[in-house]
Amino acid sequence: ASSKAKLLCIQMPEPKKSKSRGKAAKSGGPAVLSVSCEQQAASSGTNPAATAKAADKEETVPLRSNPPPDGASTAINMPTDNDLKSSYNSLKGKEMFLRLQGKTPLTLEFKNLSYYVRVRNAQKTILDSLNGKFKPGRLVALMGPSGAGKSSLTNVLAGYISKNVEGDILVNGQIRNLRKFRKNSCYIMQEDLLLPHLSVYESMTCSANLRLCEPAEKKEAMVRTILDVLGLAECSSTRASSLSGGQKKRLAIAQELLSNPPIMFFDEPTSGLDSASCFQCVSLLKELALGGRTIVCTIHQPSAKLFEMFDQLYFVAKGRCLYNGPAGAVVPYLASRGFVCPSYHNPTDYFMEAVCGDDSTTPVGDAGEDSATTDGDQQKGECMVSALAEAVRSGQCAEFMRAYKSAVAKEKADAAILADNASATSSSSSSANSNKNPDQSLANNDSDSNANESSVKDDSRTGHFSTGTLNQFRVLYVRTFLSIIRDTQLTRLRLLSHVSVGLLIGMLYFKIGNDGLKVQSNAGCLFFCMLFLMFTALMPTVLTFPMEMNIFLREHLNYWYSVKAYYLAKTLADLPFQVIFPVIYGTIVYFMTAQPLEFMRYFLFLTICVQTSLVAQSFGLLIGAATNLESAIFLGPVTAIPILLFSGFFVTFSTIPVYLQWLSYCSYVRYAFEAVLQIIYGMNRNHLECNPDASADSSESLAPCLSDPDFFLKFFSADGAKIYVDFIVLCMFFVILRGLCFLILKFRTRASR
Repeated sequence: ASSKAKLLCIQMPEPKKSKSRGKAAKSGGPAVLSVSCEQQAASSGTNPAATAKAADKEETVPLRSNPPPDGASTAINMPTDNDLKSSYNSLKGKEMFLRLQGKTPLTLEFKNLSYYVRVRNAQKTILDSLNGKFKPGRLVALMGPSGAGKSSLTNVLAGYISKNVEGDILVNGQIRNLRKFRKNSCYIMQEDLLLPHLSVYESMTCSANLRLCEPAEKKEAMVRTILDVLGLAECSSTRASSLSGGQKKRLAIAQELLSNPPIMFFDEPTSGLDSASCFQCVSLLKELALGGRTIVCTIHQPSAKLFEMFDQLYFVAKGRCLYNGPAGAVVPYLASRGFVCPSYHNPTDYFMEAVCGDDSTTPVGDAGEDSATTDGDQQKGECMVSALAEAVRSGQCAEFMRAYKSAVAKEKADAAILADNASATSSSSSSANSNKNPDQSLANNDSDSNANESSVKDDSRTGHFSTGTLNQFRVLYVRTFLSIIRDTQLTRLRLLSHVSVGLLIGMLYFKIGNDGLKVQSNAGCLFFCMLFLMFTALMPTVLTFPMEMNIFLREHLNYWYSVKAYYLAKTLADLPFQVIFPVIYGTIVYFMTAQPLEFMRYFLFLTICVQTSLVAQSFGLLIGAATNLESAIFLGPVTAIPILLFSGFFVTFSTIPVYLQWLSYCSYVRYAFEAVLQIIYGMNRNHLECNPDASADSSESLAPCLSDPDFFLKFFSADGAKIYVDFIVLCMFFVILRGLCFLILKFRTRASR
């Protein structure tokens, strides 16, 4: 009964293309598919490829079609066919996405790799002549103390840093083509760079539409399968801002798995996660590596449980390599160099403490005697760094690793012989084949990749993105528009501010538009309209690029989309709001202040309001694209001061000194204010009304009644202005500022490399 309970057999319709079950189909009987407990463990454990191999070896036990007799007890509750089918499809989808399919595994190698930066006309070395090789099927850990250069090494290997880099980086034995390499790799940074207002499913759908040239049904199936494999199906409708740290990390990995990259880089993937989430994250990376990928991640002092999951350790300190070899060999290697890790001590903690010169480390032997003569902990650490770095550079570390691997291989061979002598059955030999070392199971892949160095699968459109610019723009526009709509706090605040300030200005300047005694006040009302529209469009957009710059750089450098598509989508998605809000504000103010009730004047007034808002938005985008977040918040209001000062309201153009008059031509508010004055008081407007019943104590009675609109235009030096000229100049400001913003954004993306 116990042996039967271990096997779970289900009856399924015969696939048309199945050859192994052809006899069952011809005989009329049902085809039997068996899934054993061992297979399920193998599919979710260390080697996903063992599932397919073990499936052909299992014996099949058909289910009973009749219920058990009365009084008989059943040991297990058999699931329904639908449950078993979905379970099988889940296992099949997991194996499909965790394994590298359709692309050649890539071996990453670097020789004499150095990286330096310039600080105050001095050259500071960050990486010093590093050498290493990361093979497919291995989970590689880059470790080292803070400031050791592990993140810089990851950035250089991933192609995020290419300036001031010396040495050779090889992919399958050939010099790396950075453009091709970036399309076959991905880099997931330490921060959770996700759009907070999109759900998990929407984020995955956008990624699929940007990176896959497949039919919609196939992309939908891939998204659903990956979400189910990574355990994100239950929170598919949850927004990214509400996810936990582990879920955010898995979502970032899921977005990159859509393109099936052979090489994946991770910067501190366990940062900010609890122990359970860390284990789940590293387990997922382990499965991805066993699928044939090259997984390289920086990690800071993992627990002993996590450290055992890594296949290779690359330890750096002060820009130099101190260890490069199997993770399990670090303790015997350090012991061979005279540094013995205490019992029940985490090897990574010991290594880190020894490098930093902690007193708790007690070196023995010759190296210990030399260290005992040092004056302090820092000198101990420096001596150890120098000794281990020299051992790596002279080849002593590599020689030890060869001896270590030979000893391990001999031990495994002896164990296999003992196992064969103990059991000669076919089931035991099958089990032995399914539990091979991952390095051995991927040896053929490694040799095949080296034999086909120039056959790295790449898109036929080398140097281009997976989808066209039009499709990228469409997807990014919808994504940005949804983010704006769902950012209810900012959107509602913008709408509320335009309505409330419009009502306030309307009540303050109520029905003064046709009063000759209040012409000066009406001019102040018109100028404040331009001022308000400028600031409401300038300040929110100042933060547009700085807040999403890291997300944009990650997605662009991972070849999701081009700068052009992102810029157009980002700027045009907010365009409807920059049109609707000024129209609402201008309509409220225009009618409450009793401006001329003529459709053409009203239409031109709203046109200038919208154009002023768009130019101010362009100026804000330019500031945000050129600076960081802190500088943008400061420069936004500061740069608005000269623009308002030379607008023609505070100081007329004739009053400005000659050597400063050129600044007036650089103020777009000046052209907007001139156009509005012409719209309200020009275009052959009739004389204004002068109320003869004004009270004697009114302050307005002291001012003359300016019933002639032309006289008022001369007072503001706007009598010679042309509305169409001002409108054309504002359009030129719009085009020039948008063009400069795009060029600066393009330059920053290149400079970030």
